[in-house]
Amino acid sequence: MFVSRSLVEHVARGAIFVAALVASVLVARASLWLAMALLPVALVAVGGCPMCWTLGLIQMVRARARGEHLEEPCDDGGCAWAPPQSRR
Repeated sequence: MFVSRSLVEHVARGAIFVAALVASVLVARASLWLAMALLPVALVAVGGCPMCWTLGLIQMVRARARGEHLEEPCDDGGCAWAPPQSRR
């Protein structure tokens, strides 16, 4: 649910969030309107929820460490990882 298609994409979205948030704080004294405009950019980058982005990162790293794979393509608009098939 919280996982991007790739780890690089997920980290890039997080970097955009941090950059927009820091830029918003730095320009707040000079231009309050620009600072306010940067906040939605930050939130859109992480899909509206920084905690969900963090949980997605943890979920993705954990899935990769276990050798699990992401489902491709995402049918319901959100990506989720699938556990490996058990061999019997």
